[in-house]
Amino acid sequence: MNSPLQLKHYFFERMLCIAKPDVDLEDIKTWHEADDSRFRITVELATDPESERNWQVTLDLRTSDDHPMPSPYELHFTAIGFFIVDANFEHDNIEHLIRVNGSSVLYSAMRELVSLFTSRAPWGTVMLPTINFRLLSAEGDSHHVGE
Repeated sequence: MNSPLQLKHYFFERMLCIAKPDVDLEDIKTWHEADDSRFRITVELATDPESERNWQVTLDLRTSDDHPMPSPYELHFTAIGFFIVDANFEHDNIEHLIRVNGSSVLYSAMRELVSLFTSRAPWGTVMLPTINFRLLSAEGDSHHVGE
């Protein structure tokens, strides 16, 4: 059974992973175990003016400057995905479907890429936390993962 939302194509516009040179080893362990507010996520949606069934989702993730524990990495990844909603799918809030499901699809791909990049970096592999995109508000679209 296919989802009413199908991914047509995606790519990464930004892939930045910088290992910070002067990091205390105890701080690294603490940061890896810290809550999910270590990351800041932004989601932007756009639709084709000629077809309300074609959508673009831009997912931006970066290490948060607001977190009290300094990050051993500077991470900044941006994924852009193109989705189509099945013509037979009727729903009163297609934007919500796109925001939740489209973001989740891109986030899964991003998790693997962040893990791959950091697995070859000096301060250990970063595993992005599982998050609930239903909690991401439509206003502002910015979210600390742990909020």
